[in-house]
Amino acid sequence: MNSKLEESSIDEIDLKLLRLLQRDALASTENLGDEVGLSPTAAKRRVNKMRAGGVIARNVSIADHKQLGFDVFSLVFVNLERDRRDIMNNFKRAIREHPRILQAFYTTGDADFVLLVVSQTLADYEEFTQKFFWEKPDIKSFRTMIVMESVKLGLEFPLEELIDSG
Repeated sequence: MNSKLEESSIDEIDLKLLRLLQRDALASTENLGDEVGLSPTAAKRRVNKMRAGGVIARNVSIADHKQLGFDVFSLVFVNLERDRRDIMNNFKRAIREHPRILQAFYTTGDADFVLLVVSQTLADYEEFTQKFFWEKPDIKSFRTMIVMESVKLGLEFPLEELIDSG
């Protein structure tokens, strides 16, 4: 296991439980226990401990974007006018508050931020850009790449690597 995990109270069984929960957050404690060789009560206790400790940050349902009519994903590369803490913090707050921005990363390199934005149509995306980017004087520039196909979309961490290296 890596040194960060060795310092925590997470062991290989917890990682196996977490791997199962990443694939199905609604898995029963009976099924979880069976998969890792624990009683349902012991599995539930471990899962609750990971939730209380923040290892499990949230339990979410992943919606099918196409069935909901969100057919356009855009990667947006944003540069701010200046590097000032207040400007950066204000922009981060705006990102967190906007429901169309699914993911956002503060980056190095050619862009200050990279955003994953969802829209129903290209016209819908254009309206978003006018309201979100054009009306903010601290945005120097933004560049958009339209996603042609989502080849992989998920948030599962490769826990097998941590289990196998232990």
